[in-house]
Amino acid sequence: MIFSEPDSRRARREVRAVTMIELMTTVAIAGILAAMIYAVIGSAPGKAKDRTDYLQYRDDIMAAAKPGGTKWNYQKPSDPSAGRLIAGLEFDPSVKIEDLHNLWLMIQPHFHMRFKMMELDELNFNDSLFRNNWFTNIIGIDKKGYPYRLEGLEYIQLENTHITNDGLRFLYQHDKRIQPSSDTVQASLAKSYPMSSLKKINLYGCKGVSKKGVAELKKALPGIIVITTWDPTPPGS
Repeated sequence: MIFSEPDSRRARREVRAVTMIELMTTVAIAGILAAMIYAVIGSAPGKAKDRTDYLQYRDDIMAAAKPGGTKWNYQKPSDPSAGRLIAGLEFDPSVKIEDLHNLWLMIQPHFHMRFKMMELDELNFNDSLFRNNWFTNIIGIDKKGYPYRLEGLEYIQLENTHITNDGLRFLYQHDKRIQPSSDTVQASLAKSYPMSSLKKINLYGCKGVSKKGVAELKKALPGIIVITTWDPTPPGS
């Protein structure tokens, strides 16, 4: 004789089975949600450090500028909480190359907040000791072959500095003699090297610059306005 299982016992087993499936599903969903939350929270410290680093670098480069030599571009002038970006820097003649290291840190290709430097369109180094190798804080190639440059730069003033034809060439053609620590530029990125945003440069009083060097610069960067000792007021200046 076959005895059938009471309906109440079978029902209890079925309820336990359904409950176990629901529990496993809940655990799986909770695991997925936890992973998503961890990914967001885990990236927060990195983003916070990037912002802290940016503010530190920005303040350090401002400290090297003349008092009142920082020009700002407010993202939303009517909203003071929207932040502000550097639009111009005028340096004291006593500025040194090490003072510009923080500028490089903000524009080097592996810094996630380099986009905040896009509004910096004018640099003034008039009457300073600016030399060719100082350009490596503005344009160059890093140790991994990635080109970098101050992408929004439109006007640079180098009046009475030590810049030469080689330095001018560095604005559109990399030179290992000026930046010996760099790697060979990655072929696919070579076209992004030249300072194509540059519209105007002041070279008045620069004894190391010749008419040939200026002509080569104009050929490489068509339309650029060049102020020189022999042509101090070119059209558009």
